[in-house]
Amino acid sequence: MSTDLNKGGRPGTTPASDDMVCVLDLEQRCVSVNEAFLQAFGKQENALLGQCVTDSVARECIAELIEGSFAGALAGEHASTKRWRDFPHLGFRYVRIDVDPLRDGADSICGATVHIRDLTDARLAQEALEESEQRFDDFSEIVSDWLWELDENLRFVYLSARFEEIMGMPREQVLGRRRIELFPEEDHAGSATREHHRTLEQHLPFDGYQFTRILEDGAKRSIRMSGKPKFDGQGRFLGYRGVAEDITQARHLESRIAHLASHDALTGLVNRQEFLLRLERVVDTASDGESEHGLCYVDVDRFRMVNDRCGHAAGDQLLKDLAELLQQRIRRRDTLARVGGNTFTILMEHCSLAQIERVAEAVHRATRDYGFGQGDEAVNFTVTISVVPIDARSRSVDRVLKAADRACYAAKSAGGDRVLVHGRSDRQAARERRGAFIE
Repeated sequence: MSTDLNKGGRPGTTPASDDMVCVLDLEQRCVSVNEAFLQAFGKQENALLGQCVTDSVARECIAELIEGSFAGALAGEHASTKRWRDFPHLGFRYVRIDVDPLRDGADSICGATVHIRDLTDARLAQEALEESEQRFDDFSEIVSDWLWELDENLRFVYLSARFEEIMGMPREQVLGRRRIELFPEEDHAGSATREHHRTLEQHLPFDGYQFTRILEDGAKRSIRMSGKPKFDGQGRFLGYRGVAEDITQARHLESRIAHLASHDALTGLVNRQEFLLRLERVVDTASDGESEHGLCYVDVDRFRMVNDRCGHAAGDQLLKDLAELLQQRIRRRDTLARVGGNTFTILMEHCSLAQIERVAEAVHRATRDYGFGQGDEAVNFTVTISVVPIDARSRSVDRVLKAADRACYAAKSAGGDRVLVHGRSDRQAARERRGAFIE
């Protein structure tokens, strides 16, 4: 079987129109070349035909192409190499060079065929792909997020390495499964989750979907996911790809900031701003005439004397101890707040005035019995408590606070160290006034 130039150098292959082909006889003389070969090397046909590869013109074109493979071709072997090569008229190109035996009609080897195919574009595309994949891998290892991909059935088909570190489970257990199967911690009954799953069913992009992952050790991970749907050229849905980030620390920080914004830094109790918001809600609830609530206004008597005598550090400790003491005397649902330097409030929801008075009296007794020690010296302190019922007649937050202030002022003016219910005994307390206002 002979190799025909029109069919290329390798039997059974069809060269592209721009493939370069050169045929050599047994003496390594060029007996045929095609136009693509001549153009690549910038030669005329008559300058190459009949030239041996050791001759000057053929040497610079052909010798390197067959180096180490011509003898093999004469022995019936095929040789193929890929490399970058500098062509006079093409520049550096990445080519595949095939050297095959050339056979005559009697199937005897009569030379060799050199077949050169330009693979530069494919090579550059492959390098770009490899570089892109390496870049992707590098980024996926460096970034704190994990990357994911779902198929058309919403099953995981790709997860970056960070997934295992963040989610606490090997990727092998996840690939091929749906997220809803893997993370039962998602509140599937929640409105945000239901809306998210509708988005997935409609093949729409989503951003900022959050859920919580509980690890085997009980630790929680707050996860935020964003994804974009994939479609083929005909618009058929192929799945999703996207990114997920661990926002646990951010959520903790947000929670901490929110806590600091609504709580007193010294005692950890609800602060005045948060107390007023809760009081407003309670007053609104009481406006329907069917609910009873109450407010206790607790003020430390002679607090300035404690600061002056023992120092501000002792005064701060007294306030923290008092906060713990009050917390132990109220219900879990009640709101205990520090609303001033030495003033606390207890907001009690859904309870009668009699119940509120009992709590106020219990708090008052507890503070009397409590011995605040400062070094070797015991510091006695008392509190004045005003009690204000909150019902349909309260009408506004301002009205409730003014009533608490008036009752506390009357009790302080009567000597302090007592419980006074607004609207019942403030006139009596005024008659019992013993002198100067006690701060």
